[in-house]
Amino acid sequence: MITRVITCTAVTITMAAVAGGAKQTTASLDGFTAARSAVERQAEQQFLPSVSRDRLRDAHRFLSDKPHLAGSARDRELAEWTRERFVESGLEDVQITEHQVLLPWPEEVSVEMVSPRAWRASMREDPIEGDPWSAAPPEEVGLPYNAYSPSGDITAEVVYAGSGNPENYDWLEAHGVDVRGKIALVRYSVPYSYRGFKALTAQQRGLAGLLIYSDPAEDGYVKGKVFPDGPWGPPSHIQRGGIPFDFMVPGDPLTPGWASVPGARRIDPKDAVSLPRIMSAPMSYRDARVILEALGGPETPEAWRGGLPITYHAGAGPAKVRLKLKSDDKIRPIWTVTGSIRGTDHPDQVVIIGNHRDAWVYGGVDPSSGSAALMELARTLGDLARRGHRPSRTIQFASWDAEEFTLTSSTEWGEQHADALRANAVAYLNIDSAASGPDFTVSAVPALNALLSSVADTVQDPRLHVSIAEASRKRPEAPRGALPTGSGTALVDNRLGSGSDYTVFLNFLGVPIADLTFDGPYGVYHSMYDDHQWVSTIGDPGFAYHAALVQVVGLMALRLANADVLPLHYEPYASKIGEFLAEVQAVWRKQGGHDELEAVGPALEAFERATRTFADRRASALDRGDARTLADLSARLLRVERAFTDPDGIPGRPWYKHQIYAPQFTYAPEVLPGIAEAMKTNDAAQVRAQAARLARALERAAAALTRP
Repeated sequence: MITRVITCTAVTITMAAVAGGAKQTTASLDGFTAARSAVERQAEQQFLPSVSRDRLRDAHRFLSDKPHLAGSARDRELAEWTRERFVESGLEDVQITEHQVLLPWPEEVSVEMVSPRAWRASMREDPIEGDPWSAAPPEEVGLPYNAYSPSGDITAEVVYAGSGNPENYDWLEAHGVDVRGKIALVRYSVPYSYRGFKALTAQQRGLAGLLIYSDPAEDGYVKGKVFPDGPWGPPSHIQRGGIPFDFMVPGDPLTPGWASVPGARRIDPKDAVSLPRIMSAPMSYRDARVILEALGGPETPEAWRGGLPITYHAGAGPAKVRLKLKSDDKIRPIWTVTGSIRGTDHPDQVVIIGNHRDAWVYGGVDPSSGSAALMELARTLGDLARRGHRPSRTIQFASWDAEEFTLTSSTEWGEQHADALRANAVAYLNIDSAASGPDFTVSAVPALNALLSSVADTVQDPRLHVSIAEASRKRPEAPRGALPTGSGTALVDNRLGSGSDYTVFLNFLGVPIADLTFDGPYGVYHSMYDDHQWVSTIGDPGFAYHAALVQVVGLMALRLANADVLPLHYEPYASKIGEFLAEVQAVWRKQGGHDELEAVGPALEAFERATRTFADRRASALDRGDARTLADLSARLLRVERAFTDPDGIPGRPWYKHQIYAPQFTYAPEVLPGIAEAMKTNDAAQVRAQAARLARALERAAAALTRP
C-alpha cells in the first residue's frame, strides 16, 4: 500500500496518503469541479509534507516554558509573540484585540482542619525528579484556586458527597445527613461533571463551601503508572479550574450578551447569573485523604468509593474545616490575536481556526499543544499562499485568551463581531488541545461529517501507517482522564455539549463547528505537571500526533476555503435530528405525554426533502461546472446553520440560541434543548410551544436551501 516514502523533519507521509491513502482516486473532491480538484490536490501535496514536528516541538517548548495565567505579563508576552509569528507567516490584518473582563486572581487559599485534630492542607504540588518545570518556586506557579469563587472565611463540618451531583445529595438526605451550612468534599468524576455544576448544586442545597479533589480512581494510580513513569496524576496534583455558571451565559460575567470592549456597560456582580455565591477550592487527593479519614457517619454507596485505601464515610463531621479564600476581583485586560490569509474569489466568506492561549500553569496539553499546532498551521498555510496557492475564501486564525475562566475572549470577540460572523462565517475549527495521545477524537455538527471522513481517510496515522480513519476503527477503547467527552462510537461525534471556544460560534451565532484532538490517558489535567516534560515524554513523544492534527485541520480548512460549493451536507443532519426527535419522543411518552411534538414531524420531513433536492442541484451544478449556480448554492449553505438558531434563545438561557444543541449544566450534550428542558417541567403546553419553535427552525433551514 505504501508506494514511496517522503521523509522530512516533520512528518513521514506516503504518496498514497497524500493523495488519499488506500482510497487514492482521480475522482473529484467533495464540492470541487474536476478542474478545481486537480488544483486542490496539488496544493494539498505541497502542504502535507511541509508540516514540521521539529517546529511544533520548539514552539511548544516556548509556549509552555513559563506559567501564563490569563491577563498576566507572560500571557501578554505570548500574545505579542503570536502576533509576530502571524506576521512572519505572511498573514494579513494581524491585530491584537483587547477586552476588559472580570478576571479574579487569588490572594489567599487556605484549607485547615480544626477538629478532630489540627491540620493544614499544603495546597502545593511536589517537584518531580527529572521535570525542571515542576521545581519552579511556588510564587511563580501561583496558588491553585477555583476562579470566580467568592471570598470569605467559614468554618463548618464536612460531608463527603461523592461526585457532588443532585443524586448524591438526595442519598445523603435520605440517610439523615443534614448538608445545610456544611462544607462538601466532592470529587471530579467519570462521566465528567463540570465543576461549575457541582458548585451550583451545592449552592442550591444550602451548603456553605465546596472542596473538589481528584480521586486516584479518576486520574491517579488506580488507572496505571503516575507521572513521571506514566500519564496519570501523582498524589499532590491539583486540578484547578473555573466554577462560573457559563452553562447559563459564558464570557465576561459583567457583560452578558455584549462585548466587553473598553468602556462597555457592566452590570453589578450581584446581578450576574453566571457568578457563584458559594466558596470553593481545589485539592489534591493526598490532602483530601486526611479529611476523608476523619469523617464519621454512614458508609457511602459502593459507587462513591474511590481509589484511596480507606473507608469512605459521608459525615457530617466529626471533621470540621476552616476554608478561607480571598480573590482580588479585578477587571483585567485580555488579548485576542487574529490574522488572516485573504481569499481571492470570496474574501468575505471566512473559515476560522482557533485555539486558546491561556493556561492555569504551563498548559502542556491544554492549551499549548493546540497553540503550537495553530502556529504551525499559520506557517504552513501562509507559506502555501506565498507559493501561489492562495485560498478562494479567507482563512482566519485566532488565539483566544481566558478560555479557562469562562470561554472568555472567544465569547467577547464573537459578540463583538456577531453581525459579520452570522453573515460570512463558513465554519469554525477548534483546537483546544492538539495531542495527549494517539486516539483521534472529533465532535462536529453533522454537516461536516463527510468532510471529516474524507480528511481522516487522507491523513496517515504516524505510528500505525494506515489512515486515521482506519486507525480509529482498529484501536481498542483506551482509558481516559476525567475530561468532558461526547458519546457515540462513530468517527465523528455529533452530540455537542460545551467546555471550549466553539461555544459562541455554534450556540450563539449558528456557525458549523468541529472540535478536534488526539486523545489519550491524561491524568495531569489543569495541574502543574501538565508541562513540556509530560507532553514530550508521555503524551506525544516526537510530536507525531501534533503534526497529524495540523494536517487534518489544514486539509479541512483548505477544502472549506477552496471548494466550488461548500462541502457542507445537511442530509446527515436531517437524519441525526430525526434520531434526536425519536429519543425525546420516547422519553415524553414514558412521562405520559401525548401528541405535543406533532408539529416537528412535518417540518422535519420538509427539511429532509429540501436536503435531497439541494443535493441533486449541487451534483448537477458541479457536473456542469456552473460557477454562478455553485456560488448561489454556497450562499444558501451559509444560512442553514443560522436557521437553527432562535433570537429568543432557550427559555431561561436566552444566550443559547441553537435549537438542536446546547450544553447541559454538566457540560454534557443536550439535544433539542428547548423540548428537553420543557419536558423536565412536565408542562405539556411548554413542550408543545418548544416543539413549534423547533418546527419553525426546521422550516427556516429548509427555506435556506430551497429559496434564492
